[in-house]
Amino acid sequence: MLTTTIDLTDEELVARCKKELPNNTRSYEVLVQRHMNRVYSLVYRVVCDKEEAEDISQEVFIKVYNNLKKFEEQAAFSTWLYRIATNTALDALDKTKRRPQKAPPVKASEGQEEINLLEMQAGPRQERPEEAAEQAELRECISRVLKKLDKEQARMLMLRDFEDLSYDEIARSLGLGLSAVKMRIHRARLSFQDIFGQFCGKVHLNFSSKD
Repeated sequence: MLTTTIDLTDEELVARCKKELPNNTRSYEVLVQRHMNRVYSLVYRVVCDKEEAEDISQEVFIKVYNNLKKFEEQAAFSTWLYRIATNTALDALDKTKRRPQKAPPVKASEGQEEINLLEMQAGPRQERPEEAAEQAELRECISRVLKKLDKEQARMLMLRDFEDLSYDEIARSLGLGLSAVKMRIHRARLSFQDIFGQFCGKVHLNFSSKD
């Protein structure tokens, strides 16, 4: 049976890219199409601006294109890709730290006593207008909290609690021991919860469902 490019795994596409780029970009284009939405979602949840998220997502895939032949495949391609997306989004966020913060604190509405970070999507779903506005405010508040966090803590939270990567995947991606990753994520969550409470009200945060 004939196998088309779109049927190949990420690993197979990466192998083709290493052989074919820059002359043939078909395999690379399939990788972009496969992962673009998730990369955009991750970036948007950080910067909370559609146009900026689109620009950053394009920057992410330019970096992937330029560095794909150096990718040593110690971790899955998706893990490597999301680490690049995380770093690029945090770099962009870092540039906005000196901008005035105009967003008001977000308080938990009646019946909304806890928030699951994994459920914070890239855009409003089928919600009533007031629910969509509340979600937009919440995403903006999370973005403000990420700005206040140490960059390494923000990176750990994004990989674990935004992208739901396993501890093992993060350890391989960052070249760290498993116990070190768990401790850093635990400390990052405590810091995030504390800052979130200052900016957004005393709302309980649910983190990764894999814990």
